[in-house]
Amino acid sequence: MGATPPRTREPTFRADLRGELGRLLRWPNDDLLTIGVNALLVCGGWLLLPPAAKAWLFTLQGPLAFAVVLAAWMLSDTPSTNMLGNDTGRALAALPDPARLRRLLRVKASALACVIGPISAVVCTAIAVYGDNAAAGLAVALVLLVLPLGVAAIAPWLGVAWPYHPRRLAWRWAHRRPWRRMLRWGVVVVAPYGVVPVIALALLFPGVLIGLAIGDRAANGYLSGWSLAVPVAITCLLAGAAFAAGPLATTWLIARREPAVSDYLRDPDRG
Repeated sequence: MGATPPRTREPTFRADLRGELGRLLRWPNDDLLTIGVNALLVCGGWLLLPPAAKAWLFTLQGPLAFAVVLAAWMLSDTPSTNMLGNDTGRALAALPDPARLRRLLRVKASALACVIGPISAVVCTAIAVYGDNAAAGLAVALVLLVLPLGVAAIAPWLGVAWPYHPRRLAWRWAHRRPWRRMLRWGVVVVAPYGVVPVIALALLFPGVLIGLAIGDRAANGYLSGWSLAVPVAITCLLAGAAFAAGPLATTWLIARREPAVSDYLRDPDRG
């Protein structure tokens, strides 16, 4: 009898996550650069814009709200919405296997959360310590560690509907015709700034509304006691549910759009 070939072990989720974090944090990396640019845009807009423009651009206001807005804007771009187009090799390899595709999406969402969550949580904690509001700051920081998981699990729905290939601006300009394709790219690049914050607010608002309904506030006007703990628990549960269900919906959407999605990903000249 011939020798039994050794069984190859599937990489664990932890190993996949480690590899994705290595890819994401390797410099130079377009995804990491995008996250950094969005963080700078938020800081500049928050500090430099006049109050009316700031209120129009940022729905949430207040010192601790800055950390929430920072997290949402760092997620509001192609690293979260265009996961398939940004990594076409692995995406195409995973498309025929829904379970493998769901795992890939969860790994990418987790990697983004591992980068964005701690940054925004540290910023929130620093603001809270400076403002002598440790309890509320700790609560919001806990939310910010979990919220990116849920947001990054739902955001790829936009990239399934309108994927695109990362290309330099010089290539875009050289291939600007037909103008319809150029217009499509412009819309897809701008759309995350409107879509992703809405996802974040949808996960945040149920807990906040319940906390306000409970109505237990400290002397400084912030929620306290159970009215602070309950929103944190509800938001974390919603983010966890989104992390679990989001990739399921994404694979369902992809199955409905096959073979259009795979054809698009295989042709980088479609921009």
